[in-house]
Amino acid sequence: MKVKYEKLLKWLYALPQRYFLPLLLGAVVMNVIFNTYYDDSLVTLATMGFVVYESVLFWFFEKIKTRRILRFFIYCFIGLLVMVLSGWLIGRGWQYSGVSFFEWFYLNSDEVGKVTEYNIFIMEGIGFFMISILYYFTLYRFRIFGVLLITMFPFVIYGKRSEKIDTLSLTFMMTIFLAMMVHQRLVTDDSPFKDKLILKNRSYAIAVALFVTFVGAVTMLLPKPNYISQLEGDKGIFRFDINANTTAYDDLNEVSSPRFGADATGEVLFYVTTSENVPEIYFRRQSFDIYRNEQFLQKSEYRTWYVEDETADSEVNSPLFVYRLMKQLAETGRYEKYGLTEDLFGKYKEYDSKYWLNIQSTTYSPTYIPAPLMANTESLTYCRRTPHGEVYYYDNYSARYGGIGVSYSYYSEQSPEYLHVSELPFSWGSFQRMMGEAMNNGDITPQQYSNITQVYELYTEKGGVTERVEQLAHEITDGYDTDYEKCEAIVDYFIQKGYIYDLEFEPDDESIEYFLFDSKTGVCTSYATAMTLMARAVNIPARYVEGFAAFERNSEGAYVVRDSHAHAFVEVYIAGAGWVTFDPTVPDYKDQLNNNNNNNTGEVIRTFIDYFSKIVLFLAVVFILVFVIFLDRFIECIFRIRLKICKSPAKKSLMLYTRILHLLENSSERGMNVRGMTPLEILALAETRGAEISREIGLFEQVCFGGYTPAAVEFEAAYSCYKKSWKALAGKRRDKKQKGQI
Repeated sequence: MKVKYEKLLKWLYALPQRYFLPLLLGAVVMNVIFNTYYDDSLVTLATMGFVVYESVLFWFFEKIKTRRILRFFIYCFIGLLVMVLSGWLIGRGWQYSGVSFFEWFYLNSDEVGKVTEYNIFIMEGIGFFMISILYYFTLYRFRIFGVLLITMFPFVIYGKRSEKIDTLSLTFMMTIFLAMMVHQRLVTDDSPFKDKLILKNRSYAIAVALFVTFVGAVTMLLPKPNYISQLEGDKGIFRFDINANTTAYDDLNEVSSPRFGADATGEVLFYVTTSENVPEIYFRRQSFDIYRNEQFLQKSEYRTWYVEDETADSEVNSPLFVYRLMKQLAETGRYEKYGLTEDLFGKYKEYDSKYWLNIQSTTYSPTYIPAPLMANTESLTYCRRTPHGEVYYYDNYSARYGGIGVSYSYYSEQSPEYLHVSELPFSWGSFQRMMGEAMNNGDITPQQYSNITQVYELYTEKGGVTERVEQLAHEITDGYDTDYEKCEAIVDYFIQKGYIYDLEFEPDDESIEYFLFDSKTGVCTSYATAMTLMARAVNIPARYVEGFAAFERNSEGAYVVRDSHAHAFVEVYIAGAGWVTFDPTVPDYKDQLNNNNNNNTGEVIRTFIDYFSKIVLFLAVVFILVFVIFLDRFIECIFRIRLKICKSPAKKSLMLYTRILHLLENSSERGMNVRGMTPLEILALAETRGAEISREIGLFEQVCFGGYTPAAVEFEAAYSCYKKSWKALAGKRRDKKQKGQI
């Protein structure tokens, strides 16, 4: 019976030290993964289920590990069953959802819909793979690379999706990983210490706990590169109602923003990570149609024409749609007389390189999704895209759930694309004739022809184009042949003529003529307005667009988009290319905005408070660590102060003997009854540790059993021996002879 009890006790001791850390690491890693793919309400339940799953597999692997040959075939058979079930789940998920597993794996579930079969596969298939590696590399053969593989798996997922792991989860995961590096090597099957009850060694357990706690504290202290702050009211360059309670960026509007009087704070709106490494990305909020009374307006009748085409973006005049249409026409060989040849396509880029983009914020809750011109947002189930490119949330989805977290693919609009556009040989007249001929040949539909040609009717409207503006536009563009060259000339004009970007400038006359001919000073709204009107003045379709310019990067490489980065730019319809983005604002506006952001007092104060709180946390952890490490010394110090306060040598002798018993008892093996020993046995036990306490033992016997009242000098002599031996009594030091024997 005693033997069974000892075996049970040994097993209970071995259970936490052998299995706890691997099971905990697996649960934390999968919890991070579940947070990516599961609803918040299911994450905890899924994590608990995974703990049961990995516990059962660990138990099963332990059972079959003694069968050296058979275990290989058993594992292969189970692995085959898991693979078959995984394949069935993936196939069923594709069949019922129409969403490929790879698309679902790299996008948030909100964007492609919930696929229950894929969620089950994450638990069953990937979970089995993770548990197998975790068991082998932690309990059978400890290999740090294998454990690191498990820990890095969530980073691969989040990195591919351009997302960030929650700081607390990251800290917890890495702390457990470090604890396993220290501890798990001692309990694996190939370790010489696997049968020893390591957790009975208090010094070892405390040392490991202190180490991983300290590392976790340092990890929490390290500065986060991203700081998401609360917006301050409704101030910003695109403000509409200065007395409104919501921010100026929450909703879309029917009227463009005032051109002067911006009051941006430099606060962060959202963060953007993307797989494309470019200097800047333009995020459009909305476009406007006509110009009246020094402002652009949205015209409802301009926004009704729309043709549903499953082969194209929702905006049939997007660059991607027009590019593919022109390529199809070129492949027929019937339009070479207009300059449309196959050589124009694929020379630089075919708009077939999708990039992934992720937008994150916990405080910014718009009713729309900021998106580049060629964003592929059709897969987002909770929003819709208008023919003009605006992406609306259904039922104010973002504001209802708080913040914004969205991922989608998009096509680049950078140098290769502009090179392609610049080589297109069309004027509006030749393009219109070619499209009419293509319609007659049956190469395009009448509706496609109508949608393309209507652009020229709708976006060459001359409202706001005065005689002086029209004359200037012709002076700038008359020496150029194509519409693209003319637009480039307008952009260059502002730089060549020394126009100034000034956020603080407020003119007496806010007309566009005063900006163009007199002040030559303004912000992006003035530049974009001027270019839109000048392009229309020379019969080039153009529309004024408001959105954001993302160009500031943090230390992680993510774009930081602030309220001061709200930006106005222009989209021009280039014959044969579709809508193309132009930014006429002089380039030094980015430097000015960065300087203003760096001088933002509120940001500095909040950053200081953030770092101060981290320092306080760090100091608190350090204090606790120091206190725990030196706890026995603090207790010893308090004991010695009590001895100083006590005036009776006899009472001091009894107190000193009690202290010796306490030290020996705490430092002895479990089961040793130190307090039941005689003074001579206590003396013998102390001598095995190299402690000399014979004077105190003798003095204690005289006081306790003989009623002797010692002199102060006698106690001081005994106390002096104790002070030299207290570390040995506490088990902190052994004499050299004993160490040699060990």
